[in-house]
Amino acid sequence: MTLTPPQSPPPGASDARAPRFARADLDRGPLQPLSEGRWANAVLYRFDSAGTSWVVKDFGARSWLVRNVIGRFLIRREARALVRLAGRPATPQAPFRVDAHALAYRYLEGLNLRDARANPGPDFFPDLERTVREMHATGGMVHLDLRNAGNILVTADGAPVLLDFQSHLGTRWMPGPLRRFVERIDLAAVYKHWANRSPATMGPERTAALERMNRLRPLWALRGYIGTPRGDRPRT
Repeated sequence: MTLTPPQSPPPGASDARAPRFARADLDRGPLQPLSEGRWANAVLYRFDSAGTSWVVKDFGARSWLVRNVIGRFLIRREARALVRLAGRPATPQAPFRVDAHALAYRYLEGLNLRDARANPGPDFFPDLERTVREMHATGGMVHLDLRNAGNILVTADGAPVLLDFQSHLGTRWMPGPLRRFVERIDLAAVYKHWANRSPATMGPERTAALERMNRLRPLWALRGYIGTPRGDRPRT
């Protein structure tokens, strides 16, 4: 199953037709909390504006230091990644920066893969694998935090969507061996979730790829970001 939203902009372009809003609109609310995060994480809200529901990722309520150092950097970084990937059906749509401390993208109904109620169908993991490979090949980017099941959304239609690109890296500058290695990190994360949910459908090649990467994982620590403990995080 590969779902393409109607009237999507081309890859790398934000949807200029999407109605936007400003900090003053957020201040008027109402805001529906999705995740409070920790001291150095953004707060996530659902916000309805002009008939459209949005996810707002906002550092505005954090301390001055977090808001103006960590927050500005991470919002700018993630917004750049989302605009670069805009229009791809498995990434957040119509992204834009509300201000220096917040970004927004269209809200999608669904459950993250960490949620026990999420029920990925037989096409979900093959679609997720294709999505990640396409991001690598045509987006020139690796996610690097897909082991966190909270960063993979199972939409109401059963399609995968990748969330939270704060840890991403561009790969076009990388020499071939390094690029292939970081791409394998992303794919091994997909296979981790596949093995947890549907091991009988993985096949020997994916199982072997996951085992190879698991043997290497103790050599590095790509686990979370500032303010977050090791392990899964809330949906972003």
